[in-house]
Amino acid sequence: MKLFFKGLLITGLLSITLSSQATVLMKPNPVPGAEYPPLLQGDYLDKITKPEDFLGFDVGQKTATPAQINALVKLWATQSDRVELVEYAQSYEGRALHYLVISSADNIQALDTIKGNIMALSKPAELSDSKVEQLLGETPATAWMAYSIHGNESSGADSALALIYHLLASKDADTEKMLEQLLVIVDPMMNPDGRARFTKQLEQNRSTAPNFDVQSLLHSGVWPFGRTNHYHFDLNRDFYYAVNPESRGRIKAINEWNPLLMIDGHEMGALDNFLFGPPREPVNEHIADSINRWSKVFAEDQASAFDKKSWPYYTGEWFENLYPGYSNYAEYRGAIHILYEQARTAEDGVRLRNGTIRSYKKSVHHQFYSALANLATLQNNRKAIFADYVKNRNSHIDRNGKYADQSFVVLANNNRTRVQNFLELMDIQGIKYYRNEQPLKVRNVTDQLGQVSKNETIPVNSVIIPNRQYNAPLIAAILEFDANIKDSVLLEERQKTLRDGSSVMYDATAWNLTMMYGLSAWQVGQHLSGGLGEYQTAESQFNDRDNAIAYLIDGADDASVAVAARLLEQEVNVRVLDKPGVYNKIDFARGTIAVTVADNQHKPGWLETLKRVAEETDSVVQAIDQGLGDGDLPDIGSEHFQLLRKPQIAMLTQNGISPYEYGHIWHLIDTQLGVRHSHLAQELTSRADLRPYNVLIVPGRWYGALSKGTLKSIETWVNNGGTLIVTGSSVAEFAKAKDFIQTKLLDDSFDEIQAYNLAVTRQWLSEQQTLSNVEALDSHKVNDSIWYPWQNSKDLKPMDKKQLTQWNDWTKAFMPSGALLATRTDQKHWLTYGVERVLPVLTDNAPLLMTKSVTSAVVRYGVHVDNDDAKERMIGWSTVPEGNDLSLRMSGLLWPEAAQRIANSAYLTRERKGNGQVILFANSPNFRGATKGTARLLLNAMVYGPGLGSRAPLQL
Repeated sequence: MKLFFKGLLITGLLSITLSSQATVLMKPNPVPGAEYPPLLQGDYLDKITKPEDFLGFDVGQKTATPAQINALVKLWATQSDRVELVEYAQSYEGRALHYLVISSADNIQALDTIKGNIMALSKPAELSDSKVEQLLGETPATAWMAYSIHGNESSGADSALALIYHLLASKDADTEKMLEQLLVIVDPMMNPDGRARFTKQLEQNRSTAPNFDVQSLLHSGVWPFGRTNHYHFDLNRDFYYAVNPESRGRIKAINEWNPLLMIDGHEMGALDNFLFGPPREPVNEHIADSINRWSKVFAEDQASAFDKKSWPYYTGEWFENLYPGYSNYAEYRGAIHILYEQARTAEDGVRLRNGTIRSYKKSVHHQFYSALANLATLQNNRKAIFADYVKNRNSHIDRNGKYADQSFVVLANNNRTRVQNFLELMDIQGIKYYRNEQPLKVRNVTDQLGQVSKNETIPVNSVIIPNRQYNAPLIAAILEFDANIKDSVLLEERQKTLRDGSSVMYDATAWNLTMMYGLSAWQVGQHLSGGLGEYQTAESQFNDRDNAIAYLIDGADDASVAVAARLLEQEVNVRVLDKPGVYNKIDFARGTIAVTVADNQHKPGWLETLKRVAEETDSVVQAIDQGLGDGDLPDIGSEHFQLLRKPQIAMLTQNGISPYEYGHIWHLIDTQLGVRHSHLAQELTSRADLRPYNVLIVPGRWYGALSKGTLKSIETWVNNGGTLIVTGSSVAEFAKAKDFIQTKLLDDSFDEIQAYNLAVTRQWLSEQQTLSNVEALDSHKVNDSIWYPWQNSKDLKPMDKKQLTQWNDWTKAFMPSGALLATRTDQKHWLTYGVERVLPVLTDNAPLLMTKSVTSAVVRYGVHVDNDDAKERMIGWSTVPEGNDLSLRMSGLLWPEAAQRIANSAYLTRERKGNGQVILFANSPNFRGATKGTARLLLNAMVYGPGLGSRAPLQL
């Protein structure tokens, strides 16, 4: 095996050398940076291969490819006794992700013992004081050095090569002493797929002469750029959603080592210089005071090191620390986190505003030098930092501590797949959870709408997560319904909003995991511990029976949509139940999938296909031999079991489409549905034959627009029976296109605002359980005192068009940067299968949809809650009925002006067009792969749309 491996290395080295020779022949001009001094200066061990001998160039002179990086770290691992190499994940494209544990040879020999001691110190209450003191004295401090999570921010990964070689090969006494006291874990390349895309773009855009222009392709890259991974996820926002394999493997590894320091090497704008921590406000309140204090110590030492080099730098300014989903998630587990942001420099170098050229090698040097400075600070303060870590961990489980009397409850439900996904995430993060085996009475309960109850009963089999755990700050950060933001920060945010529309918030202000997942949950002001047991999700089952007439998969479970999609693709006939039913005394929800014997008995092997698909999707299948619905519930042969059509999905991409939104939808189709689909270049769509598809998705875009020819081609296709799904910022183009759809944007609806308001009132009345004008029903005469919804009280004065325009122009400036808002869903519509009545929706400055049709508004912003004292009143353009309040904000920053503007507008609309239909999502329904509640709406649209929404088949 070793001989084979060495052969691979020799082959790789030969190809790299030949490639370098070819580059020299093509590019006679010297590469800028070659004149910059080598980063690696000192006395090094001969047995460790120098990076330039392997790469064919100095570290930092060019950008190393993922293949070069992986081959080089593997080679070093065979040459040094100071390192252990671990492959912790593989990317979607099959590239390995590694971390290297680097320390003294003695420490590497004792690595298992050291790791055990670190784990013991992470649970200090289980140790005596003397044992804690002993371990603090002898346990090396662990630093996790992570680089280039964004694939086109390349200098970090190249600096990691310099750092690894220096630590492995240096004969310097100070370095050897550092390695006796530290475990340095280097994660050199966190996004190999993105880096591979980026380095390929570099290769394709190199010229003979150096190019210093930051606007050129060499520097800017091309769509979809190298920042993201294979499915275009920003992995730096995935540290607690853990959607991607790179993140899942990395989180597990970090949690195994409990580092005291975590470095994250990034890049920023090319004409900037260098930023490092500590961050400015807002800072999340669940980050320990000691971590914030130590961050300043590290910053002072790093600043001093840069001063010695006369390098410019700054701290804070635009870097805040509210959102817990970056790599700074490690802070909530006890690590000091430091962000590096080196100004982006392509291989040719960048011409700065002062006329000087900053070489790529110099950028790499900044990252390398910073790492050495930070490691020295950790070494010099090792025991004190470790002591604070232990003290903080103890405080998290203190009976009188900050997290003592709080628990989180995910209420029992039938969405087995989604709950299982939630619990898998808890497992990855090391969070303990339980189930209540009996109904559990609790006090001080807050629901997701902010309503407070003194007493409630938790239903059996709910998920219960006490906050009194060692990882309490992380639990609170991701499960508390609201992040606390200081008044001073809110004031500054308000001032910036009014002054120039800028913000102090760098990311979303809401990220509560239960809301993102669309799971109903409570916050309970108690530490729940009694009457709890281990929570285990039900295993997949295929419950067959003699004389079965149909096989059902409950529509409450997200897996039902995947089962339907895969069966339809394999030509199995599938039906969907459009209202609740009871068969063989088993309850089934709306959206239940039915595979009947009558529909499929002529198809050989259909039952074996169903069993295989059920196993692939980890589903529960229930056979029934009773087709008569209990009472008035639907029978197996009724119109309520609607036959589905096979979805044939295409999605537009490239040329300005948001890589994020496109990638998130692509990932959803591949990982949740697992069916074939096509990606179409939007610039070619006007000439494409769209007839093979019955579903077309247009994701939100960053820039540009569809051509008139493309719009016309899509319109013809929809009229012929296609299901068009449009998301996010692309919605505006279709809403504004002449005569394309009836749905409009709020900005364009003021001429007919009363008609839109009337639709809101009609929808509300259609859901009431009491009759209007009931006193006139028994009369034989025409009553002249009938109530009509437009007969508002004298106090209601709807705004005219001029006032509405002024109001709209003012309130749109306050739209959220990312808040979770309550929506009410139409529970009689097929798009809401598997979705609860109240659905949290992550909202930013998104289009607000307006429709005059009651049935077209499938999801509207705002939930009516009872308030007997409330009078009928106007909120912005719409009416709130008497006896009701309208609840909207669930989590995050939502200015009152924005709340008024958003209220009662639609998030999701569906309208018929010709023989087809148009479905609009006002925002990204699968944001970061984590908004599973709204993602279910999108899954329904893709899979059920062809069968339930269009009237005529397209020519295939």
